[in-house]
Amino acid sequence: IEDTLKNYNIGIKKISATVGPTVTLYEIIPQDGVRIAKIKNLEDDIALSLAALGIRIIAPIPGKGTIGIEVPNSNPSMVPMRSLISSAKFINAEMDLPIAFGKTISNEVFVADLAKMPHLLMAGATGQGKSVGLNAILVSLLYKKHPSQIKFVLVDPKKVELNIYKTIERHFLAKIPGDSDAIITDTKLVVNTLSSLCKEMDERYDLLKDAHVRNLKEYNAKFLTRKLVPTDKLAHRFLPYIVVVIDELADLMMTAGKEVELPIARLAQLARAIGIHLILATQRPSVNIITGTIKANFPARLAFRVSQKIDSRTILDANGADQLIGKGDMLFSNGNDLVRIQCAFVDTPEVERIAEFIGNQSGNEPYLLPLVSIEGDDFDGGGEMFDSKDKDELFNEAAHLIVSSQQGSTSLLQRKLNLGYNRAGRLIDQLEKAGIVGPFKGSKAREVLLIDIVELEERLKHL
Repeated sequence: IEDTLKNYNIGIKKISATVGPTVTLYEIIPQDGVRIAKIKNLEDDIALSLAALGIRIIAPIPGKGTIGIEVPNSNPSMVPMRSLISSAKFINAEMDLPIAFGKTISNEVFVADLAKMPHLLMAGATGQGKSVGLNAILVSLLYKKHPSQIKFVLVDPKKVELNIYKTIERHFLAKIPGDSDAIITDTKLVVNTLSSLCKEMDERYDLLKDAHVRNLKEYNAKFLTRKLVPTDKLAHRFLPYIVVVIDELADLMMTAGKEVELPIARLAQLARAIGIHLILATQRPSVNIITGTIKANFPARLAFRVSQKIDSRTILDANGADQLIGKGDMLFSNGNDLVRIQCAFVDTPEVERIAEFIGNQSGNEPYLLPLVSIEGDDFDGGGEMFDSKDKDELFNEAAHLIVSSQQGSTSLLQRKLNLGYNRAGRLIDQLEKAGIVGPFKGSKAREVLLIDIVELEERLKHL
């Protein structure tokens, strides 16, 4: 590094190195009068002279009067999960929800509090260590918390990533009554579960209001000292933390869109005080997946290696994630500065053994979330719910238009019949009750259930 900078007439007062698990940080104090931009522009030249995979220059390092150059080690060392869990920093952590992520460049164990974050957004390209990172987070919480203190809602559209936690269902998982599986893989069930969590959140806020406290910690302390008396209206109870883990947000946004985005945004905005925390992971940190509403309420970000600069900016609001070296190398940001961490490695057989060990202990039952009635579930498509007295004057015309165009959308009725949004929406609801169009499907057009006008005429006679 010194030789390269000397070639470009840049003098150095001092250079020191800190060797981490995967990266070595060289700190440089340049001579007076040297512009930082001049060193930053030499990124590729320094990488060439070191024959390194790719370097990252931090100019200047926040809080220090130095310039940092991060160079990947030729023989990176692994950070085992056991070394973090058995470290004094993790064992003695005075945090509500401590998570041991891994080791920093200076080989220190990095422990963060999920309750303070209060929600975490993870992103990274395929195969760069997101699922291992999620396992490290879950294992940290399982080691630190008793089943009465924390419950998990696990959403796994990939169906196989979080399946290993099935055995701890009676101890640590939360689900809707009547669902056979506690690990949610079906998109429709995800929407129901998120709505149910919103209801749980509202119920918890009522309990806090009645107890005259501001957050979950104060409420539980009051409950345990027997200062809360259950009344007819409100049954005071001990409230565990609920951690919602969604392993692939992009898949949910593609299939359910707004139906998923709204409850996530509601939970992200309001749920921190009553102990519901979200962890979202995605392979594709693009703007239509991580929308502005979601992003604004997730100050804590975790970026594994991504393929483009634009992805790095979307997830971290800064460059840098595109210059990581993969295999668990990550950047963590919580509001201001970026910390580079080597994520702890925990293998699937290890997680299975942990889950099995907990599963073999006596447990009661999964934590039951409140039931929510979803509109449109009682649609029978047979016309029994259809009331001909309330029928709109334009009902027949709208039915003909939709069947002939085979497109069940409100905007079509607005354009062709020159209607306002509310009336067109009412017409679509009536057509649904009459069994002419299918149920609501998020942002997609509704399915037209009748094939041609002849079939429609028969249905109209029957109605």
